Amino acid sequence: MRQSGTELATIRNFIAGLPGWGSGDIVIEPAIPILASPSWRGVDGFPWRATRKGGGDSIFIKAMDRDAELYIDVACAFEAAQRASDLGIGPKVLMADSDVGLLVMEDLNQGWRVGTLERMLEPDIVDAVIAAMRLFQSGPPLPRRKSVFDEIEHFYAAAAAAKAQLPSDAEWLVKELRFAADAFRSLDIAAAPIHGDGNVSNILISDAGEVRLIDWDRATTADPLEDIGSFLVEAYAQEPEARDVFTRSAGTFDEGAFNRARIYGVADDLRWGLIGALLAARSARNTLEFYKFASWRFVRCRMVVREPRFGEMLRRIA
Repeated sequence: MRQSGTELATIRNFIAGLPGWGSGDIVIEPAIPILASPSWRGVDGFPWRATRKGGGDSIFIKAMDRDAELYIDVACAFEAAQRASDLGIGPKVLMADSDVGLLVMEDLNQGWRVGTLERMLEPDIVDAVIAAMRLFQSGPPLPRRKSVFDEIEHFYAAAAAAKAQLPSDAEWLVKELRFAADAFRSLDIAAAPIHGDGNVSNILISDAGEVRLIDWDRATTADPLEDIGSFLVEAYAQEPEARDVFTRSAGTFDEGAFNRARIYGVADDLRWGLIGALLAARSARNTLEFYKFASWRFVRCRMVVREPRFGEMLRRIA
């Protein structure tokens, strides 16, 4: 696994196997700024762009940071990215080596923009995102089989072992979501491969309205409702809008399934809060605002869990 300051020579040697990328007329430079808060952008790995001098052709290289070992199954993430490439719902993967943590993809730069909350109000875009999720879910299981509830337990233990700074009610939040996990175990859930991270910054949108999903680091085999749940909690702060989008995704409104999706969104907030707290304690990159990001996710999780409606949601999951 490479550090975020991956030597340019290492990248240059790696991409030399691609036709046309082995010459010396290649410029390699940072692609996007890394930002932990308010969005988890570029944190998992250092993003580079390699450009041919004169021609202007470019490729995108993701060099996984050593921090990724704390919270990402890199081999599974790279496999998911390759599947998304093959399905046409993610950037085309050109080269990948999970052992060294390098993923080379087409550079969706010109004519593409990162998703925003405003774009998630456009029905055609929402339908394209949901269709991409469903297509990925139709494939064979991924080797990783961890639900969001499994990850909460894992990262809570890891954060405690690292003596991470956690909010005073962290144990209570974990226990509440543990209660939810117990309730979900009684359900007959057919697991499927999922993207697992509904942050709108993980959606690229072309000028023509095409959609690509990126950052497959949380990809796993789990309840497909985890996908829509993490998307709803990120993109729709108000329940009426979330209901509308859920109905578009399912074709009809199923209260039990909707409540399960919403609870998955709450669990997603707790999981990311714990990941942020863990990295705030363990990462060498102390210039990044990991705990600020974690605090926001804890706040949003707490807001829902403390509402009487959270218990009502749990009672109506079937």
